[in-house]
Amino acid sequence: MKKLVIICCFLSCYLTAGAQTDAALAQQYMSTGQYDKAADLYKNLFNDNPNGYYKAYYNCLLVLQDYKEVEKIIDKQIKKNPDNLTYYVDYGIVLEKQGDKKNATKQYESAIQKMTDSRPQVTQLANAFIGYDMPENAIRVYERARDIVSTYSFNYELAGLYYRAGSFDQALDTYLDYYVEDPMGGSAKVTSAFSRILDEEKDHTLLQEKLFARIQNGKYELQYTELLIWDYIQQKDFDGALIQAKALDKRNKENGERVYDLGETARAEESYDAAITAFEYIISKGKDSPYYFSAKNGILNCHKDKIFKLGQYTKSDIDALRNSYTAFLAEYDRKDARAASVTDDLAKLEAFYAADFAKAISLAEPLVDWPAISAADRSRIKLDLGDFYLISGDVWEATLLYAQVDKAMKDEPLGEEARFKSAKLAYYRGDFSFAQGMLDVLKAATSELISNDAMQLSVFITDNLGLDSIAEPMMLYAKADLLLFQNNIQGALKVLDTLTTTYPAHQLSDDVLFLKAKIAIKQQDYTTAVNYLEQIRQNYAYELLGDDAIYMLGDIYQYQFKDNEKAQLCYEQIFMNFKDSLYSTEARKRYRQLRGDKIN
Repeated sequence: MKKLVIICCFLSCYLTAGAQTDAALAQQYMSTGQYDKAADLYKNLFNDNPNGYYKAYYNCLLVLQDYKEVEKIIDKQIKKNPDNLTYYVDYGIVLEKQGDKKNATKQYESAIQKMTDSRPQVTQLANAFIGYDMPENAIRVYERARDIVSTYSFNYELAGLYYRAGSFDQALDTYLDYYVEDPMGGSAKVTSAFSRILDEEKDHTLLQEKLFARIQNGKYELQYTELLIWDYIQQKDFDGALIQAKALDKRNKENGERVYDLGETARAEESYDAAITAFEYIISKGKDSPYYFSAKNGILNCHKDKIFKLGQYTKSDIDALRNSYTAFLAEYDRKDARAASVTDDLAKLEAFYAADFAKAISLAEPLVDWPAISAADRSRIKLDLGDFYLISGDVWEATLLYAQVDKAMKDEPLGEEARFKSAKLAYYRGDFSFAQGMLDVLKAATSELISNDAMQLSVFITDNLGLDSIAEPMMLYAKADLLLFQNNIQGALKVLDTLTTTYPAHQLSDDVLFLKAKIAIKQQDYTTAVNYLEQIRQNYAYELLGDDAIYMLGDIYQYQFKDNEKAQLCYEQIFMNFKDSLYSTEARKRYRQLRGDKIN
């Protein structure tokens, strides 16, 4: 018996291997146009394994226009597999190839009428029509299936086919029907589909009209309102979204979570006024709201982002934010992670925007001893504290704090950031070889941001401190860079002027222009910044800082001067001429947005 089993296994493997070899050879014959040879092989394979090689043999015979043999194998398959209705579709295709459209249609109709209440059978038949690019017939399959399959509506499949067939209005209605019938998966699938098919403003307007009509109908009001909010957010219409979110919160007596989340989304999209309105609504609920302090914190973050992120502020804005931080901390009156974060933000405001280094240090220093904060939060505060000491001129204390974070967070991104700050400190002090050694290790950092920054600074040092170069120009530039970090604007400009006067033709010329542009931006003198950046664009476009300067120039044109045409030209120059630039992807995205393209 054992011998018999072994022999059977051997024969089975042998036959399988032979079939695979013949199939590969037949496919090769097809690819080289030797269809007769392929047909001979496929015929044998089909006879041995009809279900396995039917489609390949069918396609080969169609190419050869051997319709008699095709009809023969289709008849054979229908008799063996009467529930597989796709063979009728294949038969219809054969008839169409012979110009018999009338009988082909009969075959298609026969398949549709033979459907049972089997969902897999319906899907298989619809997919057969879709495969032959006949969406109208696939629609008829699903529309009839809705009447005979009681357990499933096929609305999702139908909606996609209606859109494919050009019936946009019907597609929206059918997607909306499906949206409420599948509470678990319908929402994500429908919003994903809408992200693909809502191309123009009129499409969103039509969807909103349909949603309002369904909301007024009263049934599924919550679900359709949530979808309406989603669509407003896609269009960055946070005011419209907020109206609906507040209405739901009041109607359903919710706790404000929905409105708070919308405020955070608006803040992330830099729609600060809408975000503040959302947070103010939460605050109006009173201290009993679980999101009361989160909302107050959110308003602080909006004002902070306007200053820290956008650079849009006046001295009165700085004073107002300082007062808001102080008032929040007095009301909050706790020593936890939130209080530590707000206090640290206040310290950064004092250090970087009010130049009160002593105040910044006095605010941040006690935080590291708070027992309620995590090791990661403590390390983050230590990094900021190290920066404050560096700004104040206490290099030793800054070095010590960076080293403490490096040791505590060695295998974490914060540890890598600490090592980068240490390397940059060595660069500031003119110890370029030590800085270079640390930067070479950091190029492999797990944090992409740190890795890129390390790479950029390393290349900068290498390019500007070659074997034939003297160190003094780099020493001057690093000193100016440190003075800028310390917020000593006039000192930085004075050192840069000394550099250009003493070494007028040095290869650091474009770097000097770029640093002066950053200083001008810090002073909110965007006209002067553009002047420096345009000089780089005209004279040093293909130097190391070329793409940085052009991207920064585009950003100023777009957001400060509202000159979209000039911004587009800058972004286009980036992705056309600097394909390996870190800014290439974002530049292309901004270019398309300014051009009016739909961006998912």
